[in-house]
Amino acid sequence: MRGAALRATLWLALTGFLAGAADAAVLRGRVTDVDGKPMAGVKLFVYDSAHVRRPATFISPPSAGDGTTAVRVPPGTYWVVARLKLDESYGPLMPGDKHSGEPAVMDLTADAEIEQDFTVADIRDLGRMRRPMAADLVKLAGRVLDGDGNPVANAFVFASATSDNSRMPDYISAWTGADGRYTLIVPAGHKQYVGSSRRFPPSAWRASAEFVPSPGTADSALDVGLGPD
Repeated sequence: MRGAALRATLWLALTGFLAGAADAAVLRGRVTDVDGKPMAGVKLFVYDSAHVRRPATFISPPSAGDGTTAVRVPPGTYWVVARLKLDESYGPLMPGDKHSGEPAVMDLTADAEIEQDFTVADIRDLGRMRRPMAADLVKLAGRVLDGDGNPVANAFVFASATSDNSRMPDYISAWTGADGRYTLIVPAGHKQYVGSSRRFPPSAWRASAEFVPSPGTADSALDVGLGPD
């Protein structure tokens, strides 16, 4: 309780300071899901460097029912991501949490007011949306490994029927745990370009393996090398 009260006090103090600053910049965000529907309860996490795997420099209030929120910050260049965490914590993303993927880089100058759209998604939902309805499916299972053969946490595996890496892969797994293990459902009998990444969405991804799941085989084991961050 003391921690929550302290965070609230610091947030109010910071908001009051920025509200009184004549040169403060304003970032207004509009958050939607993959279907374009407004998302409530999403916060903008604003960082003063490209290193976003750490506590944010500034955090917006939760988005309203129309998906909008705003945060005032000192002028500067910022990296911004939108996140919806189910447990209201500020820790790592967990299954069921939604996020906007790679940070948007914004140059917020004095007295500027910038509007930015964010689309948040849970990669498990994307995987289910892209899952084929055919009866002959194969479950790929294995581990994501780094260059030294160690398991990689907080990564996901993707598969695509084409090597065209300019578009989103067709199938995406959930995040790996500490053991690096994943599962991914793909159609049998068709070549799949398989890879792994810790970036979501995977931009200009690179497959580390080509694999043809055999019809009539329910499960196939495949360890996947982690792609470049």
